[in-house]
Amino acid sequence: MGIFSYLTTADPAFGPLAWTFFIAQILGVGAGAYLYFRHIERNPARQTFMRQLGIALMILGGVGVLIGALRLLNVPVLNQRIWFWIQALIEVGVAAYVIYYMRSVLPGLERAAASKGRGARPAPRVTGGDTAPEAPRPVATTGRREARRERKRKSR
Repeated sequence: MGIFSYLTTADPAFGPLAWTFFIAQILGVGAGAYLYFRHIERNPARQTFMRQLGIALMILGGVGVLIGALRLLNVPVLNQRIWFWIQALIEVGVAAYVIYYMRSVLPGLERAAASKGRGARPAPRVTGGDTAPEAPRPVATTGRREARRERKRKSR
């Protein structure tokens, strides 16, 4: 019962750990706002990820600031230490997911976005077993209008 009574005791006074956590929440809101509104990336996949990370940081930090403010205001039930610990566990879980996403999923999305941006062409098709690949299509030397007229003449 020792740890449970420690976590559920009403204590509006902030110790050094609580102040550190509260200030970290404020900094998290600021970092999220920066990532969402000001940060620019050239790669579209990374830009999307940074914007979503900014939203997540603003939400998590905002909840942490709200919990801290309610504890400072000595609101009954919300002035217990357990709320900071629950918030910290949620943030550790989100941080673990962000690290997993950055290491496993994001590199593939970045490569796909980079290949789209360069206008990469698919590899030439191989028609049969040991035959050479097809030659690439020649660049058009006539305009669209002339090509359409030519097709119309051939179909007559």
